[in-house]
Amino acid sequence: MATGSELVDVDQKPGPDQIRDSNNYTIAAYSILAGATVERLPLAGDNREELKRQIAGAAERSDVLITSGGVSMGVYDFTKAALKELGAEIYFERVALRPGKPTVFARLGDTLVFGLPGNPVSVAVTFNLFARTALRAMQGAKQPGLIEETAVLALRVKGSVERESYLPAVLRTDEKGTLLAEPLKWGGSSDFVSFARATALINVPTGLKTIEVGDRINLFRLPGSAP
Repeated sequence: MATGSELVDVDQKPGPDQIRDSNNYTIAAYSILAGATVERLPLAGDNREELKRQIAGAAERSDVLITSGGVSMGVYDFTKAALKELGAEIYFERVALRPGKPTVFARLGDTLVFGLPGNPVSVAVTFNLFARTALRAMQGAKQPGLIEETAVLALRVKGSVERESYLPAVLRTDEKGTLLAEPLKWGGSSDFVSFARATALINVPTGLKTIEVGDRINLFRLPGSAP
């Protein structure tokens, strides 16, 4: 369920201050890859009572509800408030992560709820780190998380003093067969066009300001990329 009155369906022309919805499709595609049966819900606007009604209805017929948007600190960010007013148990509502800090995990009745951020790259990263892992664990997967391995860094990257970073990258091998991770040039958590090329996420631990070319790094392969 993508939330926000600024969203329109992909077959509609956005008006002033509007944008086409991509998160519904991203979450649905990744969920199918994780083995889930998906119901892609109608867009939810910035109306708290209506949002509560839509969340409650979805939770009644789903094992897991995944929303995007409405979890930051803005005037029209109603998802957390709606969950709390419905009596959901909030396990966490932010993580020390870049991108994806305003991520919510809750339980409403018997339904797990992941409230992901609104920016498309943040959605892709937080889904694959949190929601995908839960979906696969619920199905009894022996390795529910993303495939983790090491590679040699092809371009310098910057980290964050306060947050762990997961940066989009493409993988390739050099003439010696060494696996190289090349971080993408991207414009932040709204740059979904650049992120669409990513096949992996480079992990930069908290407090590490930079990693230099040639250093060995940890990475996580995104679903659909060849091992």
